[in-house]
Amino acid sequence: MLINMFDTAMESDNLGDQFIMDAVWQEVGDLMPDARFIRTPTHRRATLAELQAGRKADLSIVGGTNILKAHMLVRGNWKITPLDYLCWRNVVLMGVGWQQYGRGGADAATRLFFRRVLSRTGLHSVRDMHTFDNLRDHVPNLVYTACPTMWRLDEAHCQTIPVRTAQSVVFAVTYYRPAPEQDRALFDLLKRHYRTVYVWPQQEEDLPYLAQIGASGFVPIAPDVAAYDRLLAQEDVDFVGARLHGGIRALQHRRRALVIPVDNRATEISATTGLPVASRMEIDAIDQWIQHARPLALNLPWDGIDRWKSQFRQASASRATAAR
Repeated sequence: MLINMFDTAMESDNLGDQFIMDAVWQEVGDLMPDARFIRTPTHRRATLAELQAGRKADLSIVGGTNILKAHMLVRGNWKITPLDYLCWRNVVLMGVGWQQYGRGGADAATRLFFRRVLSRTGLHSVRDMHTFDNLRDHVPNLVYTACPTMWRLDEAHCQTIPVRTAQSVVFAVTYYRPAPEQDRALFDLLKRHYRTVYVWPQQEEDLPYLAQIGASGFVPIAPDVAAYDRLLAQEDVDFVGARLHGGIRALQHRRRALVIPVDNRATEISATTGLPVASRMEIDAIDQWIQHARPLALNLPWDGIDRWKSQFRQASASRATAAR
């Protein structure tokens, strides 16, 4: 079976997209170990060669991230053109999100894209109920699954996360959602509570933003996923910051994490899963989280996750039967 993966980390300047795709590849690889894969980028327009190769696939999967919106042709995270309308069929969504909040429904071009490109038989999954509510009128075969990065954060995993304040902390900002006064106050709070403040620069512009707000005396982590993983594996750290998937990566490494929402993503995921979040306007709530650790209990939609996975297990079983 040939599968085209819409790889949302290809040519991305945000390392959080790589965290998402790591989880996507892990899950899809386990579900379809005998499949062959090709990759198509979403952060730039697909070339004619990529379109031609992708059309030969039996199935396409979109790997996570907040890639949908009401106006898909206007400054979207999925760089599409009218050629995509003609080329893609049988595309299945895997834990995707809806960009931002907004008024009004999908425009005509977006409705046509959903109707022509997204599979009418495959089961699509979305990562929060905000996305579910925006998409269900266009895609009836839809299930809420939370984000694929959270699919392995089960009860047993969460019980291994320390219920105490770590010696050091990883701080992260989002340069394109600036709040200088609040971000500086949060940084100063972390300096008071932790021996060392590390900074995870998920995008290149994050460190210059910290310099602009006068933050100093921190230890920058190399902007490399492997470097971040090593620190999480080797150091006694908490995560407190405005990078959703930087925080989830910390949870994957059994580290406490508090995400500071800067848009709808962490807020909507937290609303249904219980992912720890606190507004950067709520400095007292952040202070309480730091000093009074509590066990992590996530509420993940295991039935929805299993339903989405089951469609591929059934397909694999059918192909195995046919081959005998």
